[in-house]
Amino acid sequence: MHPTPPLHPEQRLQARVVPYWLLGDGVGALLLTGLVWYFVRPWLQQHWDGWSGTIEDLLLVVCTLWLAQAVALPPLSYVRWRYGFVGDLLLLRYGVFFVEERAVPVRRMQHVDLLRGPIERLFGLATLVVYTAGNEGSAFRVPGLNLTTAQELRDRIVQMRGDQRV
Repeated sequence: MHPTPPLHPEQRLQARVVPYWLLGDGVGALLLTGLVWYFVRPWLQQHWDGWSGTIEDLLLVVCTLWLAQAVALPPLSYVRWRYGFVGDLLLLRYGVFFVEERAVPVRRMQHVDLLRGPIERLFGLATLVVYTAGNEGSAFRVPGLNLTTAQELRDRIVQMRGDQRV
């Protein structure tokens, strides 16, 4: 009996995904924190009789944690993200606090797309989106790929499915 190969994805995302995620998450967190601090906080102060310095301190802590996670999570996500093929399985592993591992057979894949928004293009990145049969997690993304790698993965999936069109 031959031992089965380990089902551990080995490929890493492009390191450029970290500043891309930092920019996206950081700008979003800054905007939302600013909205909360400059609009929601004054509104609560005027309209809530129970407003106190303690609640304002709590709101400040929440906003600070929001910003901290926007800075801390992208490098941690990058360290955890892995993908790769073993036979006809596309393997994925990602997550910081809750690590998710997926083994998706190519035969269940319906179609694949490449997404490249303007900021992704600025960083030279692409996202591979794979749609599968079924309801549970019927689509998943592999972010942070360079364009050539994303195209090669897409072409490999199409080839493994036996489709002639790319």
